[in-house]
Parts: sequence; C-alpha cells; structure tokens
Amino acid sequence: MDENTLEAESNLGKRLKQIKKSEERYLLFKGDSIPVIAKLTIGRDKSNNIVIDDTMVSRWHAVIQKIKAAYFIKDLDSTNGTQVNGIDVPTDKYIKLKPGDVIHIGRTDFSFL
Repeated sequence: MDENTLEAESNLGKRLKQIKKSEERYLLFKGDSIPVIAKLTIGRDKSNNIVIDDTMVSRWHAVIQKIKAAYFIKDLDSTNGTQVNGIDVPTDKYIKLKPGDVIHIGRTDFSFL
C-alpha cells in the first residue's frame, strides 16, 4: 500500500495537506533547544522552567509567553534587567519576539529561533 494514499486519494487527505502547520519556536541555550509552547519562566529559583545559576539573575527574572501565534517576553521587575538585541525590556509590558532575536539575561544569551 502506498503511504501517500490518504493524501493523494481522499478528501480528508487533501484538506490535511492544505492546513498550515504552526511553526514551533524554541530557545537555544547552552547548545540545547528548549521549545516555547505556552509559557516559559526564566530565573535563579528552582521553580522556573529555565534555571540560571548566576548572581546577576533574579529569582524570577523573565517570562516568555505565546499569545495566539506570536511570542512575547516580559521582564519580571528583575534587578539587572532583560535585553533583547541590546535593548532593555520594560518591566511593565510584553515585547514581541521574532526569530533570530538574542535575549540577554545576567551573563547568559539565548537565541530565539
């Protein structure tokens, strides 16, 4: 049986082929790819999704969140701040991320891909 049968011959297969798959985004951190699915917290405290052992990083430093099809970062009123592409992220609002952005937290850089 041809593995393309569903796609080539049925109405369901033709409709499935037309659906655009959402692009998964992830952070590149110390050589590891970490998927950003809904909400990702970053900080020194062990309760965060990404824990950075660095005194320049606050216990709860920043959050990256997917809202609809876009991704945003917010600084959680950290002591040393968060930067995206060298620009400070305000503590009072979310900043939209785009692929290729570099996020700087403490002494650590993340690539948003």
